[in-house]
Amino acid sequence: MMDDKQFGADDFSGLRRRAEKRLTEQSDNPQSTSTREDLQRLVHELSVHQIELEMQKEELLHANENLAISRIELQQGLDRYTDLYDFAPVGYLTLTRDSKIADANLTAVKMLGVERSLLKGERFSRFILEQERQVFKRFMDRVFFGREPESCQVTLSNAGLQDDKSPGQAGLAAALKTVHLDAVVCEDEHSCRVALSDISRQVEVERENALLQDNLAQSQKMDSIGRLAGGIAHDFNNMLAVILGHTELALRKADPLLPIRSDLEAIHKAAKRSAELTHQLLGFARKQTVITKVLDLNSAVESSLKMVRRLIGENIVVDWQQSKEKDYVNMDPAQMDQILINLCINARDAISGEGRIIIRTGRQQVSRVDSIQVPCGMTSGDYVILSVSDNGSGIDKETLQHIFEPFFTTKEQNRGTGLGLSTVYGIVKQNFGCIECTSEPGKGSTFIIYLPRYIDVVPGAAYTKSSECTECGKGEVLIVEDEPDILSFIKCIFESKGYSVHTALKPSEALRIASEESDKIGLLLTDVIMPEMNGSELACKLKTMIPDIKIIFMSGYTADIIAGCGIPDGGVNFVQKPFSIASLIKVVEKVMSNEQ
Repeated sequence: MMDDKQFGADDFSGLRRRAEKRLTEQSDNPQSTSTREDLQRLVHELSVHQIELEMQKEELLHANENLAISRIELQQGLDRYTDLYDFAPVGYLTLTRDSKIADANLTAVKMLGVERSLLKGERFSRFILEQERQVFKRFMDRVFFGREPESCQVTLSNAGLQDDKSPGQAGLAAALKTVHLDAVVCEDEHSCRVALSDISRQVEVERENALLQDNLAQSQKMDSIGRLAGGIAHDFNNMLAVILGHTELALRKADPLLPIRSDLEAIHKAAKRSAELTHQLLGFARKQTVITKVLDLNSAVESSLKMVRRLIGENIVVDWQQSKEKDYVNMDPAQMDQILINLCINARDAISGEGRIIIRTGRQQVSRVDSIQVPCGMTSGDYVILSVSDNGSGIDKETLQHIFEPFFTTKEQNRGTGLGLSTVYGIVKQNFGCIECTSEPGKGSTFIIYLPRYIDVVPGAAYTKSSECTECGKGEVLIVEDEPDILSFIKCIFESKGYSVHTALKPSEALRIASEESDKIGLLLTDVIMPEMNGSELACKLKTMIPDIKIIFMSGYTADIIAGCGIPDGGVNFVQKPFSIASLIKVVEKVMSNEQ
């Protein structure tokens, strides 16, 4: 009798052979017919089962091979998924409702800066800056209660976890990172999946762009104010030139004992003050006419200190800390004086009682990154530094944004015009530099000026005293000016000095006079901006007619417009309107004594 166990194909082969043997034995016994038939049927069935089992065996072997292949493919897929999961460009976390970390990929581990084995069970909120944890809590509430995908931005640091772990256990870095979180609830509704995208560089770029935009807006604002200031300069200077000139002429003629003299002096004083204000406005507008020289920065500062100390008084100590290095700048010496005097007077007014002003010089290499970070904006390169610090009352953040604007002042009425710092700002910008101020109320202020360092220094050039004039009051002068009032008083000045004067309101008239008096005219004094042609063009034409003629230019226009007419900032004889009689005569004496 067969057992109930399952036989293999080999077992059935054995059974079949035994059944065939018994069938052979019984074939010799004619009385056992029925038994023989049963055995024959059994053998047949066993043969069929054997064939079926062999087929099933083949199928099982084939299925086993397929299963092995499937296992390999499944492992390969799992490996690929693990690689994609672990090395994805974003971090992946599985968080519970209370923000505990259930799982994290390697990217998230790297972002958090902690070994993977230490992350499971830690609260993700501990990696978030303390001041932003409430933002994250509200984010998690929205994720679980809203059942909709949510996102937010937080700043990460693993410093919180490092407080509780030993240095050997704590991870890789405590640097701050700005990350964008995207989260969705899992199907079990007890956890959520969170994607972390590191946007630190993007945030840094956005911050740099915002800073650049602020600098650009501030620069455009200051340029607009500068154009406005420069735009009024010409007409204002011409009017002041007439007032100052005629007032000086009247003062020279007026008897010192006459009451009217005091009135004339008051007019003259007010006109001079107005001329100074105009000059300061042009300084802010970066449109002063300047004569640049290569200056040793330390020597230039030191030469101004005597005047600075006299202006600020004895109750304030001036601490001069000069650089040990010899650095040069290329600028007008008078502008360097203006910078120091204005900054030191501003510092003096911020100090009540006794105090200290520190003046420093130095050198700095400014990189591209540094140039972006400096609020005033500047290009990379070599700079010299001039800083003025005080221990005065300081400046609040709101006021700090406006200190370089013209006419802005926090001083009491009649204690300032609001043009001191704006003049400094304009001079620095005109010399391709940068100025910044750091200050806090009660902690004083520091103004730092960056000026391009001049490297190609040629030793030698030095100031010399003017030689005595030997030809003053001799010769004929041609004056060309399109403003009749100005032309009139300049003529009076020259005639009072003994010159023979020819006047012209137009360049064409001047050319006619020159053609008639070419052998007599020795000096041309011409306005720069005129109808028909500018002063430079007129001078060139007259040079062809009178090769030895000496030329002086004058103008009330701003330096950029004058330069556009072919008159450079330096290297020519120039007087800026409004001018006094003394300043004009000084230039004339210099020219006529051949000191070009």
